[in-house]
Amino acid sequence: MKNWFTSLNGAITLSVITLLSHLWRGFLDAMFVLPTDYGEEGLMQFAAVIYTLIFAGWAWTLLAAWRGSRRGLIAAFAMNGLLFLAVPVSWLLFYCPAVCRAEAGVFNLANTLNLVFGLLAAISLGLQFRSNGQVTSRPTKTQSVMQ
Repeated sequence: MKNWFTSLNGAITLSVITLLSHLWRGFLDAMFVLPTDYGEEGLMQFAAVIYTLIFAGWAWTLLAAWRGSRRGLIAAFAMNGLLFLAVPVSWLLFYCPAVCRAEAGVFNLANTLNLVFGLLAAISLGLQFRSNGQVTSRPTKTQSVMQ
């Protein structure tokens, strides 16, 4: 398990799980928060475009990191830290006080999953930087056959 957690495949898998939990949180926002906070249809469409750009950029960083790009790895680490950790932490600490959290059961679960998987992905992605200037690459078919 330790080898998988410290591997590039483990880091990307945890990042994908973080993306899926944040995507779920985005759907919850679209159903419950955006209609009350941004009642106008134009603002809701603008928020949907922002979410789409964030997820597309995040997917690009993961694809680049998966292909062995150090820049992609750095960008995936930054996206994970800035977006997928900042949203649940800010929601828990600033946006929704304790009274609000008592009423928001599904949001609590979504934010907790974002926080847990975001932290695990951040640690696993951060461990990828320990190799001397190179991203720990995926084994090729010939390398796995030879082992």
